Amino acid sequence: MATPSKSHRLRSLLTVAGVAAALFVVPGGTGTTDASWSASEVGSGTLNALTIPPPVMIGPCTLSPGVAGTSPVITVNWRFPAGTAYAAPANVNYYVANGGLLPNLTGVVLGTNLSTTGPVGGVYTTQFKSGVLGGLLGGSYGVYLQTKDGSGWVSSLATANASMGLAGANPVCTVQ
Repeated sequence: MATPSKSHRLRSLLTVAGVAAALFVVPGGTGTTDASWSASEVGSGTLNALTIPPPVMIGPCTLSPGVAGTSPVITVNWRFPAGTAYAAPANVNYYVANGGLLPNLTGVVLGTNLSTTGPVGGVYTTQFKSGVLGGLLGGSYGVYLQTKDGSGWVSSLATANASMGLAGANPVCTVQ
């Protein structure tokens, strides 16, 4: 009888080792699982959403174009809604938008180009000046006020739109 060659013997040993390894590595299958979820508890509650009211614009607003429309000033009178304890400047945001278009909305802070006085009888007066209205020569702007609460929530925008023709002709301002 002939003796198997070394390569045949090596192949046989590797085959046996592979089968043995497979038996140890592959689990015998998955067992059954008894899992379920059942609960008969019921909960209820009340959810209250905070609604921040916007400032109330008091018309009419005014657009003073200045000399040949080069130094426009938009003046708006406004108040916080009755029954609220809001006060400027802590509870108001100011914005302007070129062309009155919301995608062009730019935040403005109090300073030389924006001032708010009051309240007098609960009414504030805010002036948006030429520094924030640059390019108004023959154009239009929207000015916006927004109530901000100490919680971080804000209101919708209160709006006034102003426009004038070339060199400040026919200035118009309307409260929305």
